[in-house]
Amino acid sequence: MKLLNYDSKYLILSNLRTVDNQPMPSSHTKAQYEILCNLIIRKKISRKFFEFIVFELFGVNDWKQLDYAQTYQLIHVLTFYNYAKVRE
Repeated sequence: MKLLNYDSKYLILSNLRTVDNQPMPSSHTKAQYEILCNLIIRKKISRKFFEFIVFELFGVNDWKQLDYAQTYQLIHVLTFYNYAKVRE
């Protein structure tokens, strides 16, 4: 492969390994659990607020009923939620 005719973005992306279509876990993983615990501690999220978010987003009372993708979405929401606006 001649490197002269390709831009650097193409060369970088062409050297990525491919991920086989692995099945997603049916429930949350241990890593997701640890991330949630750290987020709750770091952002000082109350139990009441956490339960409210889980119920409003997914319609369940227990976060342990969430699957992998839903837990990922919950982590994303808790990470980027504007807590300063709520606490004012």
